[in-house]
Amino acid sequence: MNAAEYRAAAERIVTKDTLSYGAITPDHFRKAEILAQLAVSAAISETTEARTAPQSTDA
Repeated sequence: MNAAEYRAAAERIVTKDTLSYGAITPDHFRKAEILAQLAVSAAISETTEARTAPQSTDA
């Protein structure tokens, strides 16, 4: 999964709970928190890969 997919998954959990129960459950909050942490980690990795990728010298 990439950063956007992790973020979307976390948002789905929060939105689903809020619409269904009015408040997020502690278990779902923890799952969303883990997905958010994975999104940050993936975003850092994606940025690092983009910065270290060989640059084309074609003019």
